[in-house]
Amino acid sequence: QKTQLEKMADDNEGEGPVSETQLAEEIAARKAEVEKFLAKKDKARALTASLQNPPISSKTAELKDANADIVEKVLASISDNELAGLVGDLDIESSEVLLKYVYRFMEKAQNSSSLLKLHALLVDKGGLGSIIRVMTDRKTV
Repeated sequence: QKTQLEKMADDNEGEGPVSETQLAEEIAARKAEVEKFLAKKDKARALTASLQNPPISSKTAELKDANADIVEKVLASISDNELAGLVGDLDIESSEVLLKYVYRFMEKAQNSSSLLKLHALLVDKGGLGSIIRVMTDRKTV
C-alpha cells in the first residue's frame, strides 16, 4: 500500500516539479482554510487540512516554515484531552506527516511534554514502523 507521499509523487509524474510559487499559493490557501475551521472550533478538520499536501518538494525553508506554522497553530489549539480522539481519526499517511512535524517541533524544544504525548499516540496508532518510515524518508516537512 502506497503512502500519501508516494501517491503525490505518482500524481506529479509527467507534470514536472511544482513551482515554489504554486507551493506558496497552496500554503496561503491552506492557512485560510485552517483558520476558517479553527474559527468554527472544528479542530478535527483543521488538523486534517493542515496535514494535506505538505511542501516536501520545496527547497525553500521559508515555505516549509510557513506550513509548519499552520500545523503548529492547530496543535496549539488542541487540548491534551482532545488529542487521542483527533489522532485516532487520522489516516496512517496523515499521522506519519504529523509525526514528521512532531520531530521538527521537538528540535525547537518547546511544548515538549505535549509533543511527547502526541508522539506516543502516533506511535500507538502507526506502530514502530511509522518511526522508521518517517526517520528514513528523505522528504522533510
